[in-house]
Amino acid sequence: MDLTIANPTIVNPKSANPGARDMSTVENVVTSGRLPIKDSGRTVFVPLEEVEYFEASGNYVRVHAGTAHYRVREKLSTFAARLPERDFVQIHRSVIVNRNRIHELRRSFSGKYLVTLVSGQQVTLSRSHRQQLATLKEPF
Repeated sequence: MDLTIANPTIVNPKSANPGARDMSTVENVVTSGRLPIKDSGRTVFVPLEEVEYFEASGNYVRVHAGTAHYRVREKLSTFAARLPERDFVQIHRSVIVNRNRIHELRRSFSGKYLVTLVSGQQVTLSRSHRQQLATLKEPF
C-alpha cells in the first residue's frame, strides 16, 4: 500500500489540553501500510487497516481511526488519489471508507444506503456513488 502525503498540517482535537490546538504534520510516504503522523515532537504511526473512514471538512480531511481523530490540511480529492483503491472506496462526495471496516449496509427508501462501520459509526452511501456498492460487496 503506497500513500504519499506532502507534509500537510494536522490538528489533533483529542490532545491532552482540550483548549489547545496541537499543530502536527504528516510525514512524506506511507510504504508499509501505516500513516505516519508527526504530532508534538513525536511520530504516531496509524495503521491504514485501523482507519475507518476519511471525511472532508472544507480544505481539511478528518482521519477517523479507532478513538483517535486527526485533521489533515489537504483536500479529499488529493488525499483519495494516494489511497489504495482495493481497500478505500469513495461512497459520498465527502466520505471515503475502508471497506474492510464495514459491518453492515442498509438500504433506505430514498435510494441511499446507510453504511455501519465496525465501531458503530454510520455514514451514508449517496445515490450518486451507488455504482460503488458492487465494490463494497466484493469479497476481499
